[in-house]
Amino acid sequence: MRSDRKKSLEHALGSSLDYLMSRQQFDGSWIDWNLPPGQSSVWTTAFVGSRLTSLPSKVKKRASISTRLASDWLNERIFLDGGWGYTEEVGSDADSTALAILFLTFEGKNIREASYACLQSFQCADGGFATFRGQPGLGSWGSSHTDVTPSAVLAMMTQHGAEKKAVDRGIEYIRKHKTSGGIWQSFWWTSFLYSTEGALSLLKAADLDIDLRATRTTLLQTRPQHPFECALLISGFLLLPDTVPDQAIWPRIDELLEGQESDGSWRSGPMLRVTRRDCLAPWKPGDPDPLFGDQNHLFTTATVVDAISKVYRLL
Repeated sequence: MRSDRKKSLEHALGSSLDYLMSRQQFDGSWIDWNLPPGQSSVWTTAFVGSRLTSLPSKVKKRASISTRLASDWLNERIFLDGGWGYTEEVGSDADSTALAILFLTFEGKNIREASYACLQSFQCADGGFATFRGQPGLGSWGSSHTDVTPSAVLAMMTQHGAEKKAVDRGIEYIRKHKTSGGIWQSFWWTSFLYSTEGALSLLKAADLDIDLRATRTTLLQTRPQHPFECALLISGFLLLPDTVPDQAIWPRIDELLEGQESDGSWRSGPMLRVTRRDCLAPWKPGDPDPLFGDQNHLFTTATVVDAISKVYRLL
């Protein structure tokens, strides 16, 4: 049974890598989304690259040329302020900058001091990181976001380590914003699973021991709506300090394997929202915000690859 599961995961990983590499541009970038500013290559490349860092050694070599091309391309697309963003026209944002730093660091690239300074400039007085800053009329887009702060702090840790003041403030922000249900709400994403997986990643990296019993209970009760959420749920389970029962993980894995498309990708429904600038809590019932899906399925597929890679390592 164990060897059969490994073979199934290897096959899924191989097919998904084929898809991701087939959708990679000649220059090394990946392009996805069709938001009001247009399509994104910078943010997409940073996200996909950061998710591929968890590939098991057995398949990592297969993707090495692809990730090298992507990291070279991203390293050459640094904005004037040292950061990265959805597009150059939109300007730098904390999420893109953090993901780029994490990916480039893993690929062995030297990160400029200007990039860390740019990222830290998004930190708010409460210790969290805003997605945007320095523009008039930002509203809630310029406030701290629990789905951006974990990546930003993890990126800061690649330079300064967990003892740095900015890092400590970011970690404390995440600790304070855990809900009574043990989750973290998402500002930009339709599911709390995105921010919760990010928060758990940060807590584990910082080696913090906090009470996650409510988190465990909530995750066990959660039923994902599409592959993107399913992958985040699996990753969240694996980040919990206590062992999660097989019946929580393997049915979700089987669900993903059965849902893989013939081209190696995974499809997903609308999962990203463009939150109104006058809305601080978009997860609460109210007027709906515009929702978008990753039309090229790169975010979804890369997130599933990340989750399957982590499970494969356990085997």
